[in-house]
Amino acid sequence: MDQKWLLILVIVVSCQKFTSGTFKAKEGNKIDISCTPKDTVAASMIVWFRVLSNHMEFIGSFSKSGIRKASAKNFDELYTYTNNRLSLKSFKKTDAGLYGCASLIQGNTLVFGDTTQISADKTEDKTEAPPTCTTKPSVPKIVTCDCEGKTAEGESSSAFNCSPIMLGALSGGCGLFLLLLIVTILYCNRIRTRRCPHHHKRR
Repeated sequence: MDQKWLLILVIVVSCQKFTSGTFKAKEGNKIDISCTPKDTVAASMIVWFRVLSNHMEFIGSFSKSGIRKASAKNFDELYTYTNNRLSLKSFKKTDAGLYGCASLIQGNTLVFGDTTQISADKTEDKTEAPPTCTTKPSVPKIVTCDCEGKTAEGESSSAFNCSPIMLGALSGGCGLFLLLLIVTILYCNRIRTRRCPHHHKRR
């Protein structure tokens, strides 16, 4: 069996025995993950990995001095590695998982370091409901004559206490009607006088 696949199988079998710390991360933050295997003196390389619920991902392998030997295709996009510290450039929810490392000794022995369980901070998912605006139905306003001179009971003391504009319009209408009535009477009397022969005889 290929040495890489043997290494992966050993990690999957052994990962349940790890003691891990937990860390909740907010999306977009940079996350530093520290892991130091117990025996690094005789190690030929340091292997980093991530364990998920249904599979495991190989992140990369490095020499004791920090030189990268092999890595995942998206390593440069997601991670940086300095001084035995793996860093997530910008955390996303898909980056959650159990992160750990192990030192490979003599090509067949793995010595694991402490693991770190990283999960998304769920508090940022809680969003406040937008405020709801309730509008009252508008009631049409009835225009009324604002009369003055009200009595103590709140009723108008006289119908002629309304605004001068309305009184002027009413007076003008009455005057015009009276003028038309006078003209009509005079006109009718004039016609009647012309048609009546008895009236001419008296003259």
